[in-house]
Amino acid sequence: MPSPLRIILPLALLAGLFAQNLTAATPTEIYARASQAVLVLEGRDADGSVQLQASATALGDGVAVTQCDRLDSAEKWVVIQASKDFIAYPRERDEARNLCRLDVPGLRAAKPDIVPLEQVRVGQRVYAIGNALGLGLSLSEGLVSGIRAMNGESWLQTTAALAPGSEGGALFDEQGRLLGVTDYRKRAGQNVNFAAPAAWLPHIAGRAGQPDGISKLRSEANRLARVNDWKGLAEVAMAWSRLQPEASEPWSWLGAAREGLQDNSAAAEAYEKALARTPDSVAVRLDVVRMQLLQNQAVQALETLRPGLDQNQEDTRLWFAKGVTELMLGHAEEAEKAFQETVRLDVWHASAWSRLFETAIDRGDYRAAQQAASHLTEIDPTRADYWLRLAQAQLNLGRPARAMIAVDRAGTLAPDNPEVLFRRGLVLDQQGQHSQAIDALKRSLAAKPLQPDKVWRILGNVYYRLRLYPEAIAALREAVKLAPEQLSYQGELGVVLKDSGQDEEALKLFLVLRDKTPQDPFPWRQVGYMQSKFGRNAEAIPELEQSLRLAPNQVQVWHVLGECYALAGRPDDARRAYQRLRGLNPERAEQLYRAYVLPLEAQP
Repeated sequence: MPSPLRIILPLALLAGLFAQNLTAATPTEIYARASQAVLVLEGRDADGSVQLQASATALGDGVAVTQCDRLDSAEKWVVIQASKDFIAYPRERDEARNLCRLDVPGLRAAKPDIVPLEQVRVGQRVYAIGNALGLGLSLSEGLVSGIRAMNGESWLQTTAALAPGSEGGALFDEQGRLLGVTDYRKRAGQNVNFAAPAAWLPHIAGRAGQPDGISKLRSEANRLARVNDWKGLAEVAMAWSRLQPEASEPWSWLGAAREGLQDNSAAAEAYEKALARTPDSVAVRLDVVRMQLLQNQAVQALETLRPGLDQNQEDTRLWFAKGVTELMLGHAEEAEKAFQETVRLDVWHASAWSRLFETAIDRGDYRAAQQAASHLTEIDPTRADYWLRLAQAQLNLGRPARAMIAVDRAGTLAPDNPEVLFRRGLVLDQQGQHSQAIDALKRSLAAKPLQPDKVWRILGNVYYRLRLYPEAIAALREAVKLAPEQLSYQGELGVVLKDSGQDEEALKLFLVLRDKTPQDPFPWRQVGYMQSKFGRNAEAIPELEQSLRLAPNQVQVWHVLGECYALAGRPDDARRAYQRLRGLNPERAEQLYRAYVLPLEAQP
């Protein structure tokens, strides 16, 4: 028979497990409880316009906490609880842990039940609540994936999804107790999701002490930067650097001041001094890289990025900067790999998805472009330009109906936007609704698009498809006038002139294009066509031959060349053209043979 002690211990453990299950809350219950504790935090300018969005966590009546590093970026801060606004006043700052206390007069909230750090367990289920993407409070579920030591402190790592705007929000356990304050992007460089342990919150005031002189210098530097007083900021930064010669921060402020004064060389020098004092700072390293890129020093920028990436393999800022740098160097494949790594680490990184969209379009991978654009519309469905990118990809994939769905979404967001109207015109044209397309394109021009030459060019092509040659010529002339460097516009104008019977002007235009772009088969082909049309077969032959040297598989060119050979009394060359055409298009070859080669065979 087992001893009483051996029976009591398992029963006690079992009771503890049942008690935990009984007190565990559902995600819905946790979110309902947190609706008063997690706050939307807005930074506003003097006019009340929202400049920045983040999150804050209430610590009781009239008190909240958020991250420090954004609080100097706006003139006024407001927290929103259940649609009610409260002015928030930043107070004590624990700079090392990036935690700042806010005074919020009038705020009513219960004090949170804080979980001691030693009770947090890797693998336990957690819930993150915050103002993700500035869209209002949202909940995500995950686990505590680690307790990580960074700079001598223990941070909570979580798999709960976080997005920009979540910073300053709350991480709860299954009982709705506060585990931590979420940190969307860790300042030390990691780009996995972290939270500052809630156990740190009672110690903010005790750790907020800083020499008054340094605090005043920092406040003055922030104020001067907000009003763009770059000369004054430079003076403050220099005074600060003399007071703290080994500190990085004054040199960073001096770099910002020099940058504001558009002295990029001096700004780069200041940022480099800041980096020498804090080589582990990702933010300062990126300041140096930015200045190097502004001075077209992409090779040096890549060298500056390399040690940062060696130390911070999961920092999206470094990967994105690498992608931009590789693009400047013309390394498209390496740039794309860097942008792909960026979005692997942070699926919400809109700038990286935008770059991936552009690189996919450039290489003609429209399916990849469509995927990138779809991600952009998920990240921010209120951006009309993201829907237009999706429309462009769908159009390139030959899906005008799907493209129109995306254009309609953009139109609901910006109905009178010239770019939306332009894209609508493109889609309507592909759908064969040419009259409606013309109307949309004209409305786009009236709304003053950023690149009116492109709109005139498409309008000209629509008119051309309708055989409205005078209107097409007028529209294409306007496109050429606005963008004379776009030689393709001139080529399209030449084709319309040729087809409308204005042969001499068309030939002159094609001859100019041939001399400007001798490696392009198009103008050689067009000059050959025109010479053939004029009956000048001997002059047409070398033009057509050169076009075929540059692009050997042009069916129509081989057909016209065969005709010219026959009419010029060169039967062997006509037969050679016929044989080559047989391999490309037997039907066209048969037409050439019957009309031009067979009569040669019948001759004695």
